[in-house]
Amino acid sequence: MGYRTWSLVLISVLIGGISLSAPPPQNQEEIEEALKIFNSAKYLHQERNYEEAIKEYQRAALLDKENPFIFNYMGLAFLALGQYEGAQKAFTQALKLNPNLTDVHNNLGVLYSEMGNTEAAFKEFTQVVRDPSFPTPEKPLYNMGDLYLREGNLELALMHFRRAVEKNPNFALGYRGLGKVHLALNEVEMAINNLEKALERATNDQDSLYELARIYDGMGDTDRALDYYRRVVEVDRFSALGRLSLQRLEAIKGTR
Repeated sequence: MGYRTWSLVLISVLIGGISLSAPPPQNQEEIEEALKIFNSAKYLHQERNYEEAIKEYQRAALLDKENPFIFNYMGLAFLALGQYEGAQKAFTQALKLNPNLTDVHNNLGVLYSEMGNTEAAFKEFTQVVRDPSFPTPEKPLYNMGDLYLREGNLELALMHFRRAVEKNPNFALGYRGLGKVHLALNEVEMAINNLEKALERATNDQDSLYELARIYDGMGDTDRALDYYRRVVEVDRFSALGRLSLQRLEAIKGTR
């Protein structure tokens, strides 16, 4: 999975055996109860208990079928589980209820990107960037840069990452993206500089830590490489990067 970002916005949708064509909420009490359930679902979501969160979102949506924000969150939960069909249905329903929710277009772009539908992803991200009222334009700019980087279009990737940090100088992901582009261009010093900027803004950014570990490893600076590999493991030893770092730590120690 790539390192894109998606925005969390309140949403309500019916997925997984629940009809999307059900009648509107019957009374204010049902809407208020739906809000309580929705808030409970958000807590489960934040705890990464996505399966249970989805069940609660569905319960909330049964009571308030006109709330697009429940559907957005439900789509995010499905997306986190890699259940793309459910995510697409939820995001689509959110936009059906309110086509002007730019955040949902950004999330839908992330989904299409994960599905490998680059053309559709670009379309959604472009729509978000063109919305002057969108509060975090650095996110879709980063997402577009990431897509260009994946396609090997380093010039356009560099342009979008630069625009992302211009919009928000504290946006760590933008500097991480710049670091990756400069590394692909074999501009090692600039890569290191931008990855360090990313870490200044997000100390536990595991991807930036791993990239720096690999750079110093390739340069033969094993002391610095070991330090960054250890920091990767400290963030999450069970992640893919954590496991790779553990393997490399053992390999380096075995040569000493």
